[in-house]
Amino acid sequence: MRFFGCLFGYLLALVATAALLYRVRPDDDDFKAAFAQASRCNVLIVGPSYIKVGLRPEVFDAEAKALGHPLHVCSLARSALRGYEVIHDLEHLLERPWPKLRFVAVDVSLRPGNLAFERDNWFTPRLVQWHTWDALTWVYRYYREAKFDRKEVAPLEVAHLEHTAMNYLGIGRIGRLLTRARFTERLTGADQGQEAPKEVARIGRKAKLVKPSEEQHDAAVRRLIQFKAKGRKKKDSAADDDWPRQLEPIIRAAGFQPVFLYSPVYSPVMPPRLKRRGKRPLVFLDFDDPERYPTLYTYDVRGHTAHVNDKGAVLYSELLAREFVRLDSR
Repeated sequence: MRFFGCLFGYLLALVATAALLYRVRPDDDDFKAAFAQASRCNVLIVGPSYIKVGLRPEVFDAEAKALGHPLHVCSLARSALRGYEVIHDLEHLLERPWPKLRFVAVDVSLRPGNLAFERDNWFTPRLVQWHTWDALTWVYRYYREAKFDRKEVAPLEVAHLEHTAMNYLGIGRIGRLLTRARFTERLTGADQGQEAPKEVARIGRKAKLVKPSEEQHDAAVRRLIQFKAKGRKKKDSAADDDWPRQLEPIIRAAGFQPVFLYSPVYSPVMPPRLKRRGKRPLVFLDFDDPERYPTLYTYDVRGHTAHVNDKGAVLYSELLAREFVRLDSR
């Protein structure tokens, strides 16, 4: 009996310590940079590398001021930000006070698919941090709805569960020590050549940074123009709006106006439905449109892969400012 009493005390102390550690959430540099602007931020933009590369806050602010609406923009921009991590980061951001914030914009160019759960990044602090019980439920539902092969997904589900356990036990707070750990690979045999499903694994790999040729660029722009033109003629051509609709209540619950956007990235995707019966209309900015924003699709403003270069970032920031001034004027 004494043994079981000691065991119970040990487990109780472990749970209490883990709960205490879980409440201690050290912010990384990305969050610190965003929170440093919280007292004067009017427009908060959350998104992947398209925002990290394409947004110039000083250009945005100057353009908005010149148009008579002095708006100050700030951002949380993280490479490959997608899936449940967007929800997690939004909720964490909006826990803090934002006294002057009006708009919260989310770049949904990547959409939730392909979770950026690349094996090379397993057990890193960032990956561990967003793994909560809610995240686990969301991820498992995503795998089911995406209809991946169960045998291929099973090792990933085990890995997600392990990341969640690490987070709640407080190990995620010292995750840098585990960056090279590969517990799940040994558990599932993944270290013997087993690969994640192609649709899941491809995001997160380092792309070869080679700028497309001018011919490739022109061909991509022509295809995108044709795609957009064809889509505008069809009333049912809007993309699924389930993802923005998942994010919308988080922003509204905090008291801010949600805005969703596509960056200028050659991606042939129709905007989501702006209206749905019984739902508020979405506010959506589609910059992935060469006819509407031709200055973002000249070859001299394009960078490596789908990103804009420095010149393109200035143009993009000015256009973003104009759109938010237009929204603010309403």
